[in-house]
Amino acid sequence: MNLPGHGGEPGFDYDAGVITATARRVADRLLDLGLVYPHVVGHSMGGAVALELAGLTPVAGVTALCPIGFWTRPRAWTTAAVLRNAARLSAFVGPATRSRLLADPVMRRLALAAFSAKPSLIRPQVAVAAASALASSDIVTMTKFTRRYRFRGQVPCPVQFAWAAKDRLVPPADAVRARRLLPRALHAFVPGSGHLVMDDDPDLTASIVGNHALRLLCADAVDP
Repeated sequence: MNLPGHGGEPGFDYDAGVITATARRVADRLLDLGLVYPHVVGHSMGGAVALELAGLTPVAGVTALCPIGFWTRPRAWTTAAVLRNAARLSAFVGPATRSRLLADPVMRRLALAAFSAKPSLIRPQVAVAAASALASSDIVTMTKFTRRYRFRGQVPCPVQFAWAAKDRLVPPADAVRARRLLPRALHAFVPGSGHLVMDDDPDLTASIVGNHALRLLCADAVDP
């Protein structure tokens, strides 16, 4: 499911409550799709949305991959600046130039250095798709508000976090604050991976998500 303002989904009038407002729209979308009590998985901003969503509608569990919202203020503003600059640059060069530049291994490594610890392993078409998605998103506007976001709520369901050991946008040190706020949550670390854990280590990321889903199924099976 694409979030509002991403993947061609229409956005809305963003403000300081952008994460909660997005979670409300996702909750409405779940109802439209007939999804009841789902296991919700989100990455980065999507991870924060998944955590907030759990406080708005019943979900079986949450897997949050490198979620924002547990960061320090300087890190939040730095990450917002990196995302804005990447989105603006990608939109500026245009689709044809974007494809030509990212076909070059050196340019691909430079373009993805902030997002991936293994940019040379990301296929050109995957890099182009990611850059195009960033260029067409509302990320430039959204980061004016997401950089101020801090998670302060409670999550009434099992939570699995995954943190990337070499994440330059959401550092693994954020796990310390996450543990303090959600002491019952589980934590996994993806060694050698950057922020794009799904690309840097797809097998381990899938395993983390799958294992949490299995725990949720087992818990549901034994629940009287």
